Amino acid sequence: MCYGFHMIPIFPKFKPIELTNREVLEGYFREHPPLVSEFTFTNLFGWRKIQNYQVSKYRDGFLVLKEFKAKISFLQPLTTGNQAEAVQACFGYLKEKTEFPAIERAGEDFIAAGAWDDSQFVISEDRDNFDYLYDTKELTELAGEKFHDKKNLLNQFLKKYQYRYQNLTPELVPECLRFEHEWCEDRDCEKIEGLSHEKCAVLEMLNNFHSLSSKGGIIRIAEKIVALTLGERLNNDTMVIHAEKAKNGITGLYQAINWEFLKNQAQDFRFVNREQDLGVEGLRRAKMSYNPVRLIKKHRITQR
Repeated sequence: MCYGFHMIPIFPKFKPIELTNREVLEGYFREHPPLVSEFTFTNLFGWRKIQNYQVSKYRDGFLVLKEFKAKISFLQPLTTGNQAEAVQACFGYLKEKTEFPAIERAGEDFIAAGAWDDSQFVISEDRDNFDYLYDTKELTELAGEKFHDKKNLLNQFLKKYQYRYQNLTPELVPECLRFEHEWCEDRDCEKIEGLSHEKCAVLEMLNNFHSLSSKGGIIRIAEKIVALTLGERLNNDTMVIHAEKAKNGITGLYQAINWEFLKNQAQDFRFVNREQDLGVEGLRRAKMSYNPVRLIKKHRITQR
């Protein structure tokens, strides 16, 4: 299949990821469905300014370069051929640019497909970036003892509040942008680096919602938006959730927006990927409390 490679320079030249690259990269992802959450165009595009993502054509796929806090590295090579060869190409490029060359977010499928020479490569698990995978049916039914607490919180919300759920449309984006700013004001996002970066990514996803493949949902109480979520197809059987925001002080609201969005937008998917916890203790507890069916491992590759 032709992915319109002419729009992206050939390695070792790179260009920043732009909206015009959507068709090219989504074509590759459709042909080679990803396992890990980083590899949707919406995700790469939304985080492109924070991570300084740049892309290059390499053989039948792509290489994605990132530069975060003056540290330069590659994401897992998007190739279907010789994984180790693509990795060597990345290290060859990085050796002139950094003292600590590395490839990040390499999924367990990429590692399993490669013939790795232990005398050359060090492959280490990156627990803070493992993706959490859940059963869609379980999260919509919330049945059984293991979901008792979640079901109880949801029921409290349903009994107490008159609300309205809506699938996100481009016409609702201006209200969603205001909600995102309000959500961040309540949490002093600008003083917390992780929340500040997430805000930037969410604003990119919302401002370009009409041009991206993402889906979304909102909950209103008294006609005011109090919760927002964004997600999209990751692969043939998995929906990935990129963002989930809910107003403070409303018991069960996070459970409600998750429940409504999955009922309305994810019933064609067996699994839900809710991305990583970044090593944040509270976030890890929250993600584990939803009883993941498994964690999708990611790895960091360095040289001996």
